[in-house]
Amino acid sequence: GEGGCMISIAFDFSKIAAKLDNITKAAKEGARPAAQAGAQVFYEEVKQRVPVSAKAHSTKGKKQTFTPGTLRKAIYQAFADKESGDGKASYRISWNKSHAFYGRFVEFGTSRMAAKPFLRPAYDAARAKALQAVQERMAVEVNKATK
Repeated sequence: GEGGCMISIAFDFSKIAAKLDNITKAAKEGARPAAQAGAQVFYEEVKQRVPVSAKAHSTKGKKQTFTPGTLRKAIYQAFADKESGDGKASYRISWNKSHAFYGRFVEFGTSRMAAKPFLRPAYDAARAKALQAVQERMAVEVNKATK
């Protein structure tokens, strides 16, 4: 028969496996700070785009008067606990409805008032920049684990 040749290679994968475990762990733990970095970009864009009226407005029965900038001050970002989990982090950016219930009228309009959307345009304008912020922050978190 023919003379066969067999090559045997022994390689220790444990160090690589440990490094991969660290990267996986860092990526999971980095989800929240990375998501927050993206949320911050959206939050700032929304605040910039919120229409601010020139004069104070009162509700129908004059129960409440809203000074210019009330809606802008009511914009918040918050970690969405229920929508987040293992390696997944969500943030909510909206307005505090008890401080500025009329935010939805501004965003979507009413039968008497044209819409002046600010949430959707902010999302469209800041999406690429927010994604970049998320990726950069995640890279920082993963780099810590690979050192």
